[in-house]
Amino acid sequence: MIGWNEEIKEHLGSCGKNVFIGHNTIFTNPSEVYLADNVRIDPFCLITTALEVNSYTQICSHVVIGGGKQHKVSLGKWNFIGYGSKLFCASEDYSGEEGPVNEFWGGNKIYRGNITFKDYSGIASDVMVFPKVVIPEGCTVGAKSFIYTKNDLKSWGVYLGNPVKLHKPRNKENIIRLSNDPKFLKQKQ
Repeated sequence: MIGWNEEIKEHLGSCGKNVFIGHNTIFTNPSEVYLADNVRIDPFCLITTALEVNSYTQICSHVVIGGGKQHKVSLGKWNFIGYGSKLFCASEDYSGEEGPVNEFWGGNKIYRGNITFKDYSGIASDVMVFPKVVIPEGCTVGAKSFIYTKNDLKSWGVYLGNPVKLHKPRNKENIIRLSNDPKFLKQKQ
C-alpha cells in the first residue's frame, strides 16, 4: 500500500491529470466525484456527498465531507481543507421540537444545503462547516473555527475563533501573482 490509490480513479465521475488520492480514503458515491487536474486528497478521508474539485486543491488527511449524494461540495481552484476538518451538507435539529435526534430511525427535521468554496479560499485544521455555507474568494478560516450561514465572511480575509472574527486581510495581489508564476508552481509526477 505504498504510494497513491490509482485504482479508485476509474470509478470516479471524472479524474484529471496529476491527481493524488491516498489509500484508505472512502468515497461512498464515487460516480458523483469530479476532480480536475492537480488535485490531492490525502489518506483517511470520508466523502459521502457529490464532490467537484478544481485545480491546485488539497484535502488533507482525516477530513469528513458528509451529507449524502443529494448534496454537493464544490471547491474552486487553489483551495485547501486542513487536517481533520468536517464539512456537513446536512445537520439535524437538536432542539427536540421535531423529535429525538436520529433521522436514521425517525423523522427528525434536517437542515440541508450544498457547500461552496470560491477560488483561493480554504480552512485550516479542525474547522467545522455547516450546510449552505459559501466561503468567499480568497477567504481563509483558522483552526478550530465553526462556520455556519450566519457568519459574515468577506473576500480576502483571514478569520479566526469561535465565533469567527476578521483577523487580518490577505494579500490578494501576491496570491494571484504567485498562483500564475511558473517558477512558483511545483511540478509533481
